[in-house]
Amino acid sequence: MATQVMDVTQVLLNAQHQDTAIRTEAEGQLKSFQEQNFPSFVASLSAELLNSAKVADSRRLAGLIMKNMLDAKEEARKQEMHLRWIALDHSLKYIVREALLATLKTDVPDVCHTCAMVIAKVAAIDLPRKEWPEAIPTLLSNMHAQPPVTGTRQATLETLGYICEEMANISQEVLTPEEVNHVLTAVVSGMGETEPNESRLAATTALTNAIEFATHNFKIDNERNYIMNVVCQGTQSSEIRIRIASFECLHAIMGLYYSKLPAYMTELYNITVRAIKEDQEEVSLQAIEFWSTVCDTELDLLDSPSPELPCLHFTKAASAHLVPILLELLTKQEEGSEQDDTNWGLSMAAGTCLGLVARVVEDPIVPMPTPMANKFFPTFFNPVSISMGSFNVVRILDNLLQIIGGDAGFK
Repeated sequence: MATQVMDVTQVLLNAQHQDTAIRTEAEGQLKSFQEQNFPSFVASLSAELLNSAKVADSRRLAGLIMKNMLDAKEEARKQEMHLRWIALDHSLKYIVREALLATLKTDVPDVCHTCAMVIAKVAAIDLPRKEWPEAIPTLLSNMHAQPPVTGTRQATLETLGYICEEMANISQEVLTPEEVNHVLTAVVSGMGETEPNESRLAATTALTNAIEFATHNFKIDNERNYIMNVVCQGTQSSEIRIRIASFECLHAIMGLYYSKLPAYMTELYNITVRAIKEDQEEVSLQAIEFWSTVCDTELDLLDSPSPELPCLHFTKAASAHLVPILLELLTKQEEGSEQDDTNWGLSMAAGTCLGLVARVVEDPIVPMPTPMANKFFPTFFNPVSISMGSFNVVRILDNLLQIIGGDAGFK
C-alpha cells in the first residue's frame, strides 16, 4: 500500500507565522503528524521540498524539519532517529531519496542549500549500510552534465562537501578509494578560475570538508601540486568569501599534510604576508590563523618527537620576517577594544600568534621585538602621544618575553 502524501504547505507556513497562537498550533500539528504517522510525514515533507510550485518558505522549512529528524547531538537520541529511518519501507526510502536528488536541480538557492544538508544526513545513515549506492554516482553525473547547469553544480558541490563532513565523523571507511578520488576530482574542478563565484565558493568549502580523504592524492606529486595550486589561486580571488574559504582550506591542509608542504612554504609565506598587509581584515585574520596553525602543528611535533614525522621548522624559518609584521599589527588595536575580550581583531590575533611563535622558536626570538619596543617605548614620556596600540605593543612584548624567559633589554 502506497504511503499517503499530505499537503502540508499551509501548516508549514503557519509554523513561521508572526502570531504566536497560530505558530504554536501549527508546530503542534507537525509534531502530532510526525508521531502518529512517520512514513506519511516523511513522504509529505520530501514532496513539499521537491515541488517547485510551492513557495520557498514552506519548502525550506520542510527540508529543515527533515534534517532535524535525522540527527541529534545526543548520541542516544541520534541512534533512535537513525533506527526510525532505517525501519521505513524500502520503496518509500527510494522515493524520498530520488526526490531529494531531484530537488538539487531546482532554481531556488535556499531550497537547494537545505536539501544538500538533508541528503548528507540521509547519506550518513544509508551509505555505511550500503543502502544508497546510486547517491555518489548521481551527484557526480550532475557535475559532468553538458551543458553545465550552474545552480545544480553549486548545489551538488555543497552536497558533496556535507557528505564528506558526515563521513569524516564515521569510524569505518564508507566511500571506496575510487569514489573518494572521483569526489575530489569533481570538487577541485569546481574551484577553477573560470567557474562562477558561487560554485567556486561551494567547491572550496567542499574541499575543506573532503581534504581528510585526500591522503593518497597528497602522496602523488602532480595531484598534490594541482590541489595546492587551485587552493592558492583561490586566495587571490576578487571575491572575499572565496579568499576566506581558501585560507580556511589551507589551515586544514597544514594540519593534515604538514610533511608534504616544504616545497610550497615560500609561496604560502608570500600569500599570507600579502593578505596580512594588504587585504581586508576578515582575510588578514585567516592569514594570521594559518601561521597559528603552523605553530600548533610544530608544537605538537616538538612535544612528541617522531622519526617518521619530524618537525621541519617552518615557523623558525619565517620568524625573522614574520615577527616584525605581527608586532606592527599590535598597533592596530582600536581604542576601547582592550576591554572587550570578544573583539577578535588583528591586534588580538597577532598577539596570540606571536605567543605561539615564541613557544616554537624560543631563544632566537628574544632580540626580534627590540626594534619595535624601542619605537614605541619613548612615547611613555609624552602622554599626549600615547595610543592604545602603543600600550598594547609593550604589554604583549612583555608577555612574549615572559613566555620564553628572555629579556629584550628595554626594561
